[in-house]
Amino acid sequence: MSTFPEASRSGPSAASNGSGCLNWRVLLDGGHPGTTNMARDHALALHARPGEGTVRFYRWANATLSFGRNEPVTVGYRDLLRRHPEMEAVRRPTGGRAVIHDREFTYCVVLPARAFGGLRLAYRTINRGLLRGLRRLGVDAGGAAGKPAAPDAGPCFLEPAEGEVVVRGRKLVGSAQARIEGAILQHGSLLLVADQSALFTKIGAQGPGGNGASQRGGAGATVATAQAGPPITLAEILGEIPPWEDMVDAFQCGFAEEFGGRWAGGEMTREETAMAKRLETKYGSGEWTWRR
Repeated sequence: MSTFPEASRSGPSAASNGSGCLNWRVLLDGGHPGTTNMARDHALALHARPGEGTVRFYRWANATLSFGRNEPVTVGYRDLLRRHPEMEAVRRPTGGRAVIHDREFTYCVVLPARAFGGLRLAYRTINRGLLRGLRRLGVDAGGAAGKPAAPDAGPCFLEPAEGEVVVRGRKLVGSAQARIEGAILQHGSLLLVADQSALFTKIGAQGPGGNGASQRGGAGATVATAQAGPPITLAEILGEIPPWEDMVDAFQCGFAEEFGGRWAGGEMTREETAMAKRLETKYGSGEWTWRR
């Protein structure tokens, strides 16, 4: 665990968003199945405490297609999974759209619902922390000027939504968010190598609804019609993938600078671990995964 910069503990951004007094815990996790990853993120949100926040960095044991909480599972997505039987599928507790999790850097932030001033302000603040982390890695990133995307608007990385992290106008980080009881959960994917091409191939062939639609911004949008172009990867930007430890260090420092507060490494509590084990049953069930 790196040492956080002293100036980050109560920076100007933290003072303005009211989060400077939070105690932050950083969790470093290995590669887990999608059901475990979603259960752990959900459990952290259910056990969030006033005055405390959690940042979790993790990986995926296998390539996994995840759906947003309210996203329709269309014929196109089912065809994709049939063509790739090695790929797992899971539905997230958060919103957003489909993502293939494979060779990526994944983050999760959990905080009290009012700490950053609500969902929208929390989204912006967390994204600013991501931008700080990327700059530490030598990446000149910015926020997209798009608009919120509907749940049926196609894959997450098809086109950046408002505020999402982009480089050269192309999407690098896709994030999703939800309020869970008294907490905000936001997690997201930084593409390292994987370019989501399997999803886009499926889209171009028949659209998410399987009807060949191809209007920009609708359910059948294709990479060719998206103004921003295909997503970009960290390997494409830097010419290599930084060591995992360097990425962890960059993003935990970026978050600390943006959020302020007091920071330390930690582990999941016994109660959080037990809750995650119970939630794995939900996230592993077909009733939840294929509910829409």
